[in-house]
Amino acid sequence: MVKVFKSEAGKEQVLRSYNELLGNWRAEFQELDIETPYGITHCITAGEAGLPPLLLFHGVGDNSAVMWLLNIKELSRHFYCIAVDTLGGPGKSIPGANFNKRNFDQIDWINSVAGGLKIEQFYVAGVSNGAYMAFNYTVNEPGRVLRAVCMEGGMITAPLKSMVQTLLMMFPEIVVPTRKNLLKVFNKLSSPESRLAEKHPEVAEHLVLLMKSHNQQAMFVHRLQPYDKAVAAIVKDKLYFLIGDYKLHHKKDFVSLLEDGDFSYKVIEGAGHGVNHEQPERVNREMIRFLKE
Repeated sequence: MVKVFKSEAGKEQVLRSYNELLGNWRAEFQELDIETPYGITHCITAGEAGLPPLLLFHGVGDNSAVMWLLNIKELSRHFYCIAVDTLGGPGKSIPGANFNKRNFDQIDWINSVAGGLKIEQFYVAGVSNGAYMAFNYTVNEPGRVLRAVCMEGGMITAPLKSMVQTLLMMFPEIVVPTRKNLLKVFNKLSSPESRLAEKHPEVAEHLVLLMKSHNQQAMFVHRLQPYDKAVAAIVKDKLYFLIGDYKLHHKKDFVSLLEDGDFSYKVIEGAGHGVNHEQPERVNREMIRFLKE
């Protein structure tokens, strides 16, 4: 069985903090567990059930409670939001025996979640690895996805290179993972203009806790599907990409892919990798406009 947290003490601390963050969601919500062939998937729903459904996916070392904290109030006014804790991520989902590299199928897993929710067609959105999940699911299940918003991520051309680049962003502080060093990592990923750690210390503290507690190898079970330009072109009108302007020169290869494929995208000023946390009002407006267009 895959070990999601480095220790039981770390797991308990994360889940306690998770529940505290939910207390600050500023929207009515429900938590539910969905049985899938790969384990129990935890979801948080917000918004009226009669509204258009929107599946929300977080990043590699995140969970739903922190990822959508600053967005959920506004998004849930327009959509029936379903924030999914990724199997293998530091949330409340519990991997089962079939959550392994040989058996796990990410598309089938998402289909199983949608089946448990009894939804046939829906919108999707995600940040970082969640953006890749939203993009890849749209490409593979175009009949089910109405539209998708991908923030700070999406298509991947070289999975190993992408993994190395992510680790380099955290280097060298991640080698000695003290609270001080992990806060430095957090700040390196955020635009100084957003003052995210100052404005929302609860976000920074929770993400630091996740970096200390999560066994990121649990996410290696998710095999990455390389970008196929011809296949993606079929659904390009359903896709919209949002990118933070901070360190935009480091994202030039990704921007080139977007422009080469004629995808719609927008650069959000004053934001880095945590674009939806750093500029939540702007991101909400862009998401709602595109999805409801």
